[in-house]
Amino acid sequence: MKTNPTDDIEEIRLLKPKYGDVIDRIVRDRQPGDEDLLEALFTDDAILHFESALGRHEGLDAIVRFFVEDLPAATRWMWHSFHSPLITVDGDTAEGRWTLYALAVGNADPTAPPRATYGRYIDRYVRTADGWKIQHQYFLDETRS
Repeated sequence: MKTNPTDDIEEIRLLKPKYGDVIDRIVRDRQPGDEDLLEALFTDDAILHFESALGRHEGLDAIVRFFVEDLPAATRWMWHSFHSPLITVDGDTAEGRWTLYALAVGNADPTAPPRATYGRYIDRYVRTADGWKIQHQYFLDETRS
């Protein structure tokens, strides 16, 4: 089946804001269905690799556990903003590069001002029967203290 590269790029481009929206919501005020929305973004064998203290998570179950259990245990509020997507498609695989600016408030001191994080995501995507999904997500933390 021949696809339109512009349609592929647009479908892939929408994955990142969906990711940010659902993880922010899970941390702030998890709603029924949020876990399903999160699972729909990743392949079963996905890898999420943060260069920062957030670690490396391999497989869909580990990724969901990180966002549904581990992250909310340490974080009270989050806000993600993604910019400057560079997406290249090669058949049924693709790469995306994104600039991130994010804010977060930890549970340890909920009255503290939000902590800023910025950096770059480098993602690999695959086309599945259910559409494009994230197979590998790497975050390069460029935040300066």
